Amino acid sequence: MYEISETRIGYPRGQTEGCGRVLAVLPYAAAGDTSQVVVTDRTPFHPVDHAWPDQPADHGMISFGPTAVPVVDTQILSVEPETGEVRIGPEVSARRGDRDRVFAVGHIVNTMDADIGEWVGRVVSLEVDVVRRAALSAAHTGCHLVAFAVNECVDGLWTKDAVRDSRGNRNFDAAALLDTRHHVGGSIDRYRLGKSLRKRGFNHPALIADLDAYVLRANDLLAAWLASRADVTVTGSSDRFTADRVWRCAISPPAVMPCGGTHVSDLGQIVAIDISAQFDDETDVLTLAASPAVTGNPSE
Repeated sequence: MYEISETRIGYPRGQTEGCGRVLAVLPYAAAGDTSQVVVTDRTPFHPVDHAWPDQPADHGMISFGPTAVPVVDTQILSVEPETGEVRIGPEVSARRGDRDRVFAVGHIVNTMDADIGEWVGRVVSLEVDVVRRAALSAAHTGCHLVAFAVNECVDGLWTKDAVRDSRGNRNFDAAALLDTRHHVGGSIDRYRLGKSLRKRGFNHPALIADLDAYVLRANDLLAAWLASRADVTVTGSSDRFTADRVWRCAISPPAVMPCGGTHVSDLGQIVAIDISAQFDDETDVLTLAASPAVTGNPSE
């Protein structure tokens, strides 16, 4: 019998390696007949979020003694303490922080090696793929910066007041965002520009009519921010997985928003960010793709 406790995490601080005690090794049929989930009491690995899967999972290695196995995915687990029922990844339906569930991070490995099961109770080494992490962190930081840049550039298109971001601009990103996805080459944000947004006071026809100019201005803002090499931090009330966390970038005025992902430690780590835009007039969806240029050649 296993007892899974809430995972203590190090990735908000930029941690990419560490040690953890194995609490359980579970089968994971969703990833194939040979896949298992290794659950540790603490980890530097960032899992994909089942509720808002914007940032992909960390990959890397887990090792104990001479045995090392690749981590091919990292997922959230929820455990019902009374029954021991475990749900993994897309099966998780509870909200993070639900008092009736324990939330943990699971490392997916594609092996049925008998030695893995014997790791329960042992302390293993955990090592994140740093090239992939760096690319995803740059994409995530870049995505936030794009949101603040767009908010500033289109602030004059509002005819009514609206909720404002931390820098004092009306928050177009929060009002119109459909979804956001990050990958090792950047990020993609989709915005709904329809009647509802227009009734709230946003003049989206004016944005579309001069879209290239707004994108150019946003790119200029991003270039200036990157040149500042401003510090980036993620802070939380504790290292518990479910603790609330806040992302902050020390541009002027500061950019601040809730976020539990991974990020660069300063904007000097991103060489450039280039936004491209496409509007679909049939669906009223605006797509912004951002491609941060970083050192290295990350791969999927």
